[in-house]
Amino acid sequence: MRQETIGREGQPLVVIDNFIDDPCALVEDAAARKFAPIAPYYPGVRAAAPPAYLRPVAAPVGAILKSVFGYVNGVALQECFYSLATTPPSKLVPAQSIPHFDGIGDDKVAILHFLCEAGHGGTAFFRHRRTGFETVTSDRFDDYKRCVETDAAEHGMPKPDYFRHSNAMFERIASVEAAFNRAIIYRGVNLHAIDIAADYAFSTNPRTGRLTVNSFVTPA
Repeated sequence: MRQETIGREGQPLVVIDNFIDDPCALVEDAAARKFAPIAPYYPGVRAAAPPAYLRPVAAPVGAILKSVFGYVNGVALQECFYSLATTPPSKLVPAQSIPHFDGIGDDKVAILHFLCEAGHGGTAFFRHRRTGFETVTSDRFDDYKRCVETDAAEHGMPKPDYFRHSNAMFERIASVEAAFNRAIIYRGVNLHAIDIAADYAFSTNPRTGRLTVNSFVTPA
């Protein structure tokens, strides 16, 4: 495990390799499930994942959430999904072609567990240039929305594609590469995007595609 900080705001980022004991069993479980589009902005399909898979790591993850993210009174699991990125760049909508944040719940934390090898695209983090925001909290949302609209009027929205590099609107400030059985933990308010190669070959097969488990937690 290693702990880092992101950008000027110094938001915490925890990277854990060898996250669970039997990740291959999770891949096989995912392969047996029916995936479907169930989130408006995720560029792919999802299926319910067994929340119980986190139980063996509940103690160490709970300790991280307490010491790093301030969850002093326990943890509540909000969501737990297998996610499979399947949407080709040309099919992305404008909101999927810029960095995003996981809602404006200021205390929400994301646990992203890679069940794919390096080369399937990690996660990159960004700073919005006009505002300087690296996180979009509830008190920043209105300013951020207004400034992104101003950016779009001045520069135009990026073409449909996965957002990989800095441009006139956003500056890339950090990235974590995918690795099989690696988990990263970060605040949902961080601006981030899938960091995927331009020539990536998308697959609808959980055994060969960009499979992750996306969990979101809040304080109990």
